Amino acid sequence: MTRDRTADRSDTTAREERPPAERRDESAAGAWAASTALQTAVAVVGLTIVLFALGQAFGVDLLGVIAGALGTQVGMWLAIAFIVLLFTGAALRAVSFGTTRA
Repeated sequence: MTRDRTADRSDTTAREERPPAERRDESAAGAWAASTALQTAVAVVGLTIVLFALGQAFGVDLLGVIAGALGTQVGMWLAIAFIVLLFTGAALRAVSFGTTRA
């Protein structure tokens, strides 16, 4: 009596056994997430460097002012609103990324 190997396989197959279309979907999602995270990090670091440079050029502690402003109740809500705006932009980018890849 021979045993049917396909009957024992679970829904999760090895990456090499999946069709190329499924592998592309996985790599596209990973590429999108990595790209979004990298662009967000670059934007935050760039903004910090610009604020520091402007502060040094004009002799004003802009980073301290921004930190003080974010320490207030209104500043915290503005920070939350900015983070939500980033997530919304990432979601819109994901939708456009998914439609261009399909």
